[in-house]
Amino acid sequence: MCAVIICRRKRAEAPYEIASMGIHLYSLEELAYFLYENVYMVDRKMLGQRLYQWIAEEIGDQELAHKLEKGSESGIGIPNLILTILREVDYYSREELNILSERMKKLATYQEQERLKLRADEYFVNGNYQAAIYEYQKILDIRQSDRLGVEFYAHVWNNLGVCYCRLFLFYKASKAFRTSYQYQKNPETLASYVYSLRFCLPEEDFEEAMELQNIRGEQLASILERLERLESEAGEHIRVDADPGESLYALQQEYHRNVRFS
Repeated sequence: MCAVIICRRKRAEAPYEIASMGIHLYSLEELAYFLYENVYMVDRKMLGQRLYQWIAEEIGDQELAHKLEKGSESGIGIPNLILTILREVDYYSREELNILSERMKKLATYQEQERLKLRADEYFVNGNYQAAIYEYQKILDIRQSDRLGVEFYAHVWNNLGVCYCRLFLFYKASKAFRTSYQYQKNPETLASYVYSLRFCLPEEDFEEAMELQNIRGEQLASILERLERLESEAGEHIRVDADPGESLYALQQEYHRNVRFS
């Protein structure tokens, strides 16, 4: 869809914040667009009392807020709440709403772990690693499903490891990568396991860990050689900033963005 959405209703002074994604919405049109494009991210918490209050007070649509609140109290599902908002905005065509309805029906056939992974992956892609970790761990707290297969769980553990790495929690990352490798013997996952231990262990402890895991000889040498090459290539892009304070502030802002969660 490629078009300009003209906001015909009141623009909110205070936005509706979806803190876990760092998104601020100022109109019903923006809300509708977010819901349409991110339907698998929506849960009861997002479509709850805080939203109804925002629609009533900031947008000034008491009728829609009341309709949503009563619908939620009566137990209607999230898909119907979403469609209620989208129909109120009157931007999406009937065909587009039918397509969305089919997407939501398909989503309803997914196992809970699959829906959680869609949400976790979205957080991961958007750099909100703390929220992604929370969702990945929720998957792992649920009894393992044989239908999903080992590849699914290997991906979950691997992505969890990457999230930990992005937050500099290398020891936790190493355990996640190791578990992922136990599910699926992916050479890249093994390399990630070695890298994360290399970053968090003293030389002697690292060598002992490699020996215990039977990672030695040409296999280990190849992985470490690749790590040295990556470090060397990264070093070529390192620059000295004229204002270190400004760079530190930017890094702090990035860190807080990566760990936001609600």
